This record gives sequence, structure tokens and C-alpha cells, in this order.
Amino acid sequence: MVAATHARVLLDQAMYPPARPQSQPMDKVDPRAAIYGTISIGALLSAESVHQETYAATVGAVTITLLIYVLIHAYSDYTGERLASGEALKLGGLARTLVSEGWLLVGAGIPLVALLVCWGLDTSLSTAVTVAVWTSAAMVLILEVVSGVRAGESGRDLAFQTAAGALFGLLVILLRIVLH
Repeated sequence: MVAATHARVLLDQAMYPPARPQSQPMDKVDPRAAIYGTISIGALLSAESVHQETYAATVGAVTITLLIYVLIHAYSDYTGERLASGEALKLGGLARTLVSEGWLLVGAGIPLVALLVCWGLDTSLSTAVTVAVWTSAAMVLILEVVSGVRAGESGRDLAFQTAAGALFGLLVILLRIVLH
């Protein structure tokens, strides 16, 4: 009986993680979402087949994907909180979560802006997608450097943290190379 109760508690903890602490408001800057957005859009663009697409189709696909990411993250985060707390769906709560997840737009928007600038400069779609993918990779690296400097790291510790960002950036670039 004790083992069954313990198993149930563990299962409940796994299925219903604790709600976001009150000390961390949902509308606070969320760099996790920005990093996720940057990497996700970089990966999406890496898989883009520029020989079969147009600028409009590529920008449209990125924009729709961005909206889907934000909605999915907001809904899943808010639903997880509601399951943990036993609350009903409230539009205000969902709206606060949407604002928090809006940082995905910031992270993913930077590679999208690079794509749009290239379109405005009338570069080939292939070049524009490559620029956007490299922009995504560079953003991850920059965010890691900024994070390390803000944490007071230097030397080997800062280099290690920077290498972690470089690894994720390189994976996005590698995906582009492998698929094309």
C-alpha cells in the first residue's frame, strides 16, 4: 500500500509539475523562449528547399510556424499549470502565458528579419536562407556569451559556455548542410 501511494505521488509529480513560482511573473523576459525560437526557426530554414519555394512561401511558412510555436508553448504551459493547480481555463491566464511565450517571436524574429532584408536586397532565396540560418546560429552563440558575461564568467568557464552555444549553432548549420 505504501509503495502504491509512493508510486502515485511520483507519477503525479511527473505528470503535473509544479506551477510557475509567484516570484517569477509570466510576463517577465524569458530568454529560454528566445533561444528556442532562434534554434527552431534556424532548423526550419535549414530544411527549406529553396529550389521548390519562393520568398513569399518561405516567409509565410516561417511566420505560420512562429505563430504555431507561440500558441503551442503558451497553451501547453498554461494547461500544465492548470492541471497542477486544478484551475479552470481562463482567458486572462492564457493571455499572460501568451505574453510570456511571445519571447519566441523575439528569438525567431531575428532570422526572419535577416530573410526579409535579403529579400529586400533582391538576393537569391538560397543565399537568404543561408544568411538566416547563420544568423540563427550566431544568435545562439551571442546569447551564450552575454549570459556568461552577465554571470561573471571569464576564461575557461566563459569559453565552455560559448562552446555550448556554438555547438547548437553548428547543429543548425549542419542540418542545412546535410539536407542540401
